[in-house]
Amino acid sequence: MSVEIRGDELAPAGRRVEGALRVQRVTRDRLAVVFDRHLPPVAVVMPGERFLVETEDSRGGRTRTPETTTPAFLLEMRRRGYHGNPVTGPIYVEGAAPGDTLAVRIHAQTCDTLGYQGYWPSLFHLEDYFSEPSTVLRRIEHGHVVITDAIRIPVRPMIGTIGTAPPVEAVLSSGAGRHGGNMDVEEVASGSVLYLAVEVEGALLSLGDCHAIQSDGEINEVEMRSEIELSCDVVRGRSPGMGWPRVETTEMLVTIAAASPLEEALRLALREMLVWIESLTGMSKHDAYLLAGIAGHARPGQAQVAPYSMRCLMPKRYLTPRPR
Repeated sequence: MSVEIRGDELAPAGRRVEGALRVQRVTRDRLAVVFDRHLPPVAVVMPGERFLVETEDSRGGRTRTPETTTPAFLLEMRRRGYHGNPVTGPIYVEGAAPGDTLAVRIHAQTCDTLGYQGYWPSLFHLEDYFSEPSTVLRRIEHGHVVITDAIRIPVRPMIGTIGTAPPVEAVLSSGAGRHGGNMDVEEVASGSVLYLAVEVEGALLSLGDCHAIQSDGEINEVEMRSEIELSCDVVRGRSPGMGWPRVETTEMLVTIAAASPLEEALRLALREMLVWIESLTGMSKHDAYLLAGIAGHARPGQAQVAPYSMRCLMPKRYLTPRPR
């Protein structure tokens, strides 16, 4: 069975109880460090139901005070070992079955008031510049990240890690693949619809690693706790050729792929975009490639650690839907 997936066809809904809209909250203490079909769900949601998810920061809340941001503390934390990018979940979506597509609509995202920027010297091979790890706490207030009194940068909240359970293996939440995961794509944000493959009953959606703002390539970012309002729709079947996560914003189609080296991720994201354009418009892959090459873009998601993520973006205004 093949389907064409368009975010504007998905109407948000809610579960009504005694005439009032009941919003379920999944709290940030319900954490996992893997995407795994064997994990018991921490919540069950109905298709179209709006629900709230609280997320923890990428270090599990370990570095939120001046005392826990010193180089000595960071080195000891790493020596002892910890799993980065914990995710809230998994969340069971009623009616989702293997072979379906989960359409995750992101309605709203709230920033915490505290975030941090951190790095390890090994990232981007900057050991000759930086001899010690560093973490700098950042205030987030009035829609801005406060760098100094004179420098306040508007936030662009996003979900860094989100995905469904893979069909066989368990994947660390710090990794990425066809299930989603640590993609670090800023289009996975409020107002967007994320399309993920369903490989197990209930999809088992998990998310975390939210950022107040991030650069392309995740050169650096402001990590934070967050609260996200979501709803999920179950689309029967898959769009033709869908092999990787896809995003639809109000203006863009976005395809995401993860691999190492980075150029392999770009190749996979480009292939995904050409197939998507072809299925939506009837345009040949040849013509889709030429159009995407001058109207579209290719940008890194995260290039910090392998597997790296890349995405292709195509403005929807240049695409004429296939007649139905």
